[in-house]
Amino acid sequence: MTAVTLNLRSSCNTQDPSEPDGIRQVPAFSEEVDLDDLTPKARAFAEAIHACPGHQPLDIRLRTGRLKGDSPNFTVRYGNDPVRAAEPEEVSVRNWSPLRADSPMSAVEWLEREIRTIPVDSYPVGPVGGEPVPSMEAGAADCVLVRENILSYLRDHGCPMDIVAWDTLRGTGHSPEPDRYVCGHPQWRVETVDAYISRDVDLWPISQVAEYLGYSGSSATGSARKQLYRWGLTPAGRAPGRGGESLYAANQIVAARALRPGKGRHGAQRVGGRFTSTDGT
Repeated sequence: MTAVTLNLRSSCNTQDPSEPDGIRQVPAFSEEVDLDDLTPKARAFAEAIHACPGHQPLDIRLRTGRLKGDSPNFTVRYGNDPVRAAEPEEVSVRNWSPLRADSPMSAVEWLEREIRTIPVDSYPVGPVGGEPVPSMEAGAADCVLVRENILSYLRDHGCPMDIVAWDTLRGTGHSPEPDRYVCGHPQWRVETVDAYISRDVDLWPISQVAEYLGYSGSSATGSARKQLYRWGLTPAGRAPGRGGESLYAANQIVAARALRPGKGRHGAQRVGGRFTSTDGT
């Protein structure tokens, strides 16, 4: 066991009917955390907090995925220094979510939750003014995405999706399986998500989506859009030209449709000169 002492919990008042005024003050307290219970990035985070004054989560240095030279005000601060420009950018963060003394959340759960609120390419270095922590390099390599930040990663990499769509597609086995679970929550490695983003995808115009889902008549495309909205699926592009239709990822629609058997049509669908079977392959 490799333990560190952390002061994460703040004093608070909690309801207690046994007290004369119905309120009991719960004092702040310190606790030991076994570093071996933490993922690498959370371990580096815990080490950085332990090295802070009073073992409290104060100013933690985070190294970002950018270089100092990428900053728009770099030349104002450093001129045209090429050595400084090639150095990794670091920021100081202290606004971590408070952990009440009466919270049932464990210190491990809090550490794992908070460290995943930072950008995926950032990692703890140590306390401001202090030395780098032993797990810094391991934390830098621990690049995973949680449900709360995977959507912004997908959007930034040209695969927009909202939380409804992500949950819908996970239920069909279409989206990638988690690489690990931490405190009961799924996490995906960046390379796993990158592979999903870069998969071969056929795009269907909304009129073909409507046909596949079994809608017909003048309101067919409108009905299809409403169904896609309920599934949380958004366009992946648009056909060229002024009247170009919205385009949707065919394999996402096929997977989502599996949740409502008996609807839609079967058979191969031609898209842009290619045939795509109803299993999205």
